[in-house]
Amino acid sequence: MESKRGFTLIELLVVIAIIALLLAIIVPALKNAKELASGSVCLSNQKNLCLAWTNYSSDHDSHLVGGSNYYSGRGTPYRWVEYPLLSDKHNPEVTAPASTAQYSLETRKNGIRAGRLFPYTEDEELYHCPGDKNYTKPEPAAVYRSYAITGLMNGEDFVSRSGGIYTPITQFRTASALGNKTLYVVTKMSEIVSPGNKHVFIEEDVSAKGQNVNAGGYVLLNPWWWDWPAYYHNDSSTIGFADGHAERHRWQNMNTLKLMRGEISSDPDPQNNEDLKWMISGYIPKR
Repeated sequence: MESKRGFTLIELLVVIAIIALLLAIIVPALKNAKELASGSVCLSNQKNLCLAWTNYSSDHDSHLVGGSNYYSGRGTPYRWVEYPLLSDKHNPEVTAPASTAQYSLETRKNGIRAGRLFPYTEDEELYHCPGDKNYTKPEPAAVYRSYAITGLMNGEDFVSRSGGIYTPITQFRTASALGNKTLYVVTKMSEIVSPGNKHVFIEEDVSAKGQNVNAGGYVLLNPWWWDWPAYYHNDSSTIGFADGHAERHRWQNMNTLKLMRGEISSDPDPQNNEDLKWMISGYIPKR
């Protein structure tokens, strides 16, 4: 009777080596594909948020929804979202928001539902990028909202108001990096120059900066990068624009990518960063 011949040790090692090689090729490709897929969902989120943002303005005589969820100082009235709340019916100007010890997925979503944009979205998941896994961390670090409104779109990027948050802005900030250019905060859609090129919603990873809630908004030019986009989509980020469209932008400069990955804390050469120049051009809505 003929005996059955098995694999030799060398043949087994060759098979294992081939499998390892295939995994080395396939796993990164699958990771990239997953990030790109999450980017498609994120892009849809941004488009819907932009639609809600423009619809709010249309319903309120061209006025923009408040882009900062601070309640004093650099806060804005009629905020698009609120801090975590114990109830989505609470007004944080009257009832204190949740304490840090009370942060949870529910109190964070209460803050979203209490915001002025929620009647136009009616979906908390639009405020969260599927590539953002911060919500899986233990509280109080489990930030859920992935997007911020830029500081000059009726946001926090100014010096002072004449009184409380319902009074006009009396002192605007200047950007020393741009020769002390005045950074005007727009409060109406009609004040925005070239809305198809102006950023409204930016992906921002505040957890990477040690924050446990996405407060205020997205700010640039202090003097260069102050905030920077999140790193969720394979060297690219999704951005929503004032004309209602959204796009995925791929970053070109290695210093930008290092900032986003947390490998450096500041850009060593911001003057020559083409990504930063592009961001600045979209950050300033009024010339």
